[in-house]
Amino acid sequence: MTTNNLNKFLTIDDLRDAAKKRIPKLAFDYLDGGAGSEANIRRNRTGFEDITLCPEYLRDVTERSQKITLFGHTYDAPIGVSPVGLANLIWPKVDTYLATMAKNRNVPYILSAVGTTSLETIAEIAPEHAWFQLYVPGQDHICFDLIARAKAAGFKVLVLTVDIPEPSKRLRDLRNGFTLPFKMTPSVIWDIAKKPNWAFSTLANGTPRFENMVPYMKDAADGKTLGAAQVLQVSARVDEELVKRIRDAWDGTLVIKGILSPKSTEAVKRVGADGIIVSNHGGRQLDSAPSSIEALPRVVEAAGPDMPVMLDSGVRGGGDIVKAFASGAAFTFSGRSFVFGVGALGEAGGEHVLDIMTDEVDRTLAQIGCGDIRELGPEYLW
Repeated sequence: MTTNNLNKFLTIDDLRDAAKKRIPKLAFDYLDGGAGSEANIRRNRTGFEDITLCPEYLRDVTERSQKITLFGHTYDAPIGVSPVGLANLIWPKVDTYLATMAKNRNVPYILSAVGTTSLETIAEIAPEHAWFQLYVPGQDHICFDLIARAKAAGFKVLVLTVDIPEPSKRLRDLRNGFTLPFKMTPSVIWDIAKKPNWAFSTLANGTPRFENMVPYMKDAADGKTLGAAQVLQVSARVDEELVKRIRDAWDGTLVIKGILSPKSTEAVKRVGADGIIVSNHGGRQLDSAPSSIEALPRVVEAAGPDMPVMLDSGVRGGGDIVKAFASGAAFTFSGRSFVFGVGALGEAGGEHVLDIMTDEVDRTLAQIGCGDIRELGPEYLW
């Protein structure tokens, strides 16, 4: 991909629009859509847009730094890749492309438990940069076997997602009749026929399946309906006692993802976790949940100074990252942005997304008079 071609895509929205043209509607809507009326997706964006920064001048900001140290590792950028289930359905090899990008660019990459590449493969690709995200399945033996596999593969950070007690009602998927494999109706066949690059690439790489779940469920191994993924993601019994058992089984860094309130933050502290990701699952779970950036300051206050509080859901540019750090975030993540990049540009897409994000962070830091992202705080909020 030449520089001139990359310059056509100046924002994440540019990449989203390009990806939409290259990906079948069923697959694109699965990535792009959310729960219910998708008000929470819109709220995530307006939450950031409603924040105004306070610029300070008469300062020398010739040198600017975006380096962040987190759990003993110093990363070169303040944003990493959120977990995305079924990522290789959106575009073949998304998981491996983004894990490789994370290793090359020194940022974290979180593999979803219902990803379409095995945790062992990702650990080989990015041994120092890959984190593993775990859902709590209905059966304990699956949960703890996944933990044992992650430990054996060399993962150092386990991200436990706790915000799926019940499957959400995702209207786009329901209206599209989204299943795996696709029901080859005339409209689906026509839609795929209009996306030849996706079709040929998917054919060459094989039908995506829930690789991490192959040992546990026949439906998952066969790549059948989304019900297979839901069974392995959803648990209404994730309480403090169960999370303490997970804490005891995992001797690395434990991060709890999906926290939005001070009370939940206090529970995270009681179970002995090491960090929090404030997240509303990208607007894919509770349609009436607060935006992640709105919830962030309350969680930061409840967590106290010794627990890193990170953020995902709604991040679409460098300005959002700066606003998150000024609001107390220790790090940020985005899932859709990076997958849009690969959907639009293939293998080069992830790096281009990171280039957009870090360039915008750098420009914003200069404009507000801050030479180091670690120095951001509420004094930079209007």
